[in-house]
Amino acid sequence: MKPSQRMHGLVQHINAVAQQLGLDMLTVKKEYIFRTWVTISAPLTYAVFGVYWGFLEARRHWLEGIKSSIMLGGLVSGSAKLLTILLRHTPIRDLLHFIIKICEDYEQRGVDFIHALNFGIDRVYKIQRIIFVGYSITFLIMLMMPLVLLFYKGIRITVMPYEIPGLSIDSNIGYGLTYLQHTIPEVVGGIGFYLGDMLVLLALNQIQTFADIFQLKATALNDALERKEHSRYVCNVGEYKDFNIQALLMDLINWHQLFVDYCELVEKIYDNLIAAQVFAASVSIVICLCVNLNEFDLISAIFFLVSAYSMSVYCIVGTQIEFAYDQVYQTVSCLSWHELSCEQRKLYMMMLQRAQNMKIIVLLGITPLSLGTALQASELDFCFGNLLAKNNI
Repeated sequence: MKPSQRMHGLVQHINAVAQQLGLDMLTVKKEYIFRTWVTISAPLTYAVFGVYWGFLEARRHWLEGIKSSIMLGGLVSGSAKLLTILLRHTPIRDLLHFIIKICEDYEQRGVDFIHALNFGIDRVYKIQRIIFVGYSITFLIMLMMPLVLLFYKGIRITVMPYEIPGLSIDSNIGYGLTYLQHTIPEVVGGIGFYLGDMLVLLALNQIQTFADIFQLKATALNDALERKEHSRYVCNVGEYKDFNIQALLMDLINWHQLFVDYCELVEKIYDNLIAAQVFAASVSIVICLCVNLNEFDLISAIFFLVSAYSMSVYCIVGTQIEFAYDQVYQTVSCLSWHELSCEQRKLYMMMLQRAQNMKIIVLLGITPLSLGTALQASELDFCFGNLLAKNNI
């Protein structure tokens, strides 16, 4: 299959997932249907019942109140993803079409570009499989474990960390209705997490693909500059060969400008979503650690894995993007610029200056999106959770 066909299939898959939630990403006009309102109601119901139940439990014991808020980070990140999709529907749709168009244009430019595009798409599919398997396993365990404990041990636990006022889980009807109500935000949340992550990580991974394309263009320019250098030893005096250097240089500069604009556009669209995802996951890790260091709680242990898992994926991709920025800078620095004319060197210096000052993705203007940030956050989470557990605050 051509890279454009593979990318189109991936975008269609993401849109099919979005349609399950009533959020068609490719439609020109955004429409609110019944499934859309069900999706919107999912975080609202958890916010209302979860906060109310957490307040009641906190009055009884601080640890019970913390148990009731273990999915607060999921509420924050899920709400951020939903709001981003609803409020920035048009730029996200245009971004998806733009990615497909780039694949359609550059798959016609030779085998090397096809390999670069396919390599980038393979990278997205690997991440897609990791995210899908991770979310599927964890959310299925969270849905099935209450039923398993009920049938085999007679223990009644809820899927979400709250109970609905007026419905007692000690009665069969009350427990059944509570389980059904909890299933709705749980399923919507699982699908929504997967959708939001795929939209963000698809856009972020194209930065690496664009960096690979930039390197191919730079290699073509460098080859022309080397041919120009070698031609001086074999050409007659006064003979001049252009080797199409001006066109190759302008093509490289234009692509670098597109690369910079794309990075800024992705950050503008998804900056709040990425920040909410990482910080909310960090808060969830603290709460789950605090609960489990006092006594083992199954739901919080599972959600701890979900939070750590999602934060790690984002930070690893952020580190790969930093490598892509370094790759572009190294590629620009290694050009045989001494073979350029004076006017061409001025253009080259402008591109080099922009490559030296690439704007990295920063979480709320505080810390970069990288694996180092994940490690620092994990260390702080463990220390803070251990402190709360030991002192019984």
